[in-house]
Amino acid sequence: MKRIDQFFLIAIIGIILYWMVILIFADLTGPLVAIYYWIQGLSVLIGYPGALLISFIGNVTVLFPFPYIAVLFLLGGAGAGPLGPFYFNPWLLGLFGGVGATIGEMTGYLLGRVGSSYVRTEQTSGFLKFVQKYPRTTPLVLWFLAVTPVPDDVLVIPLGIAKYPWKRVLIPQFVGKTMFLMGIAWAGRLGLSWLESILIGDPTNPITKSIEVIALLLLVIGIYLVLRLNWVKIIERLSLGSNQAPQKEMSE
Repeated sequence: MKRIDQFFLIAIIGIILYWMVILIFADLTGPLVAIYYWIQGLSVLIGYPGALLISFIGNVTVLFPFPYIAVLFLLGGAGAGPLGPFYFNPWLLGLFGGVGATIGEMTGYLLGRVGSSYVRTEQTSGFLKFVQKYPRTTPLVLWFLAVTPVPDDVLVIPLGIAKYPWKRVLIPQFVGKTMFLMGIAWAGRLGLSWLESILIGDPTNPITKSIEVIALLLLVIGIYLVLRLNWVKIIERLSLGSNQAPQKEMSE
């Protein structure tokens, strides 16, 4: 068993034990409520520049998840009350966040570009073949990775190593990240008050405690999958599948 699998198993066991304890002792409340209010207060304090900075930090951390999405979600719904007035515009939050996230991802590209002389060609052969055979598809793949929570570094860094044109990385990344974070900010605008009513309404309620535990489990599982899966091989398999499709059509 790999070390990351051991950490994952220990985390799951710890969460289950934590869930049993807070259910047995009815007066106990989970720390997530306090953490939530702390993040919410910090988010309102930093505003638009903070959205840019947090998004930059969240994307410059190579292959390690940073909860910048939660901050954009909270900023989108932050206001004087459930129906407003709201403090921040979701479109502008997405724009500032998109700029910061793109700058963060481009540091990975630059890292790959600078380190290209130290990497053997066969280590990135799958990406190079895909880029060479489908140059128009690569920006679409970059956009798809940017507009989803899937880690972009698995493709952005190898593209830097391959010295793929930086503009073809920058533009789809900026468009995808901005669209994604605008959606997150709008989700916060529409759903934050509802989420608070469920999670914060009565911290001692067993249902509220169970929802908190489920949220912790999902977070741990998400981090585990991001770190455990070999995203390089996944993308190489996808590129191999797209390479085989035209060959079948030509043989027919």
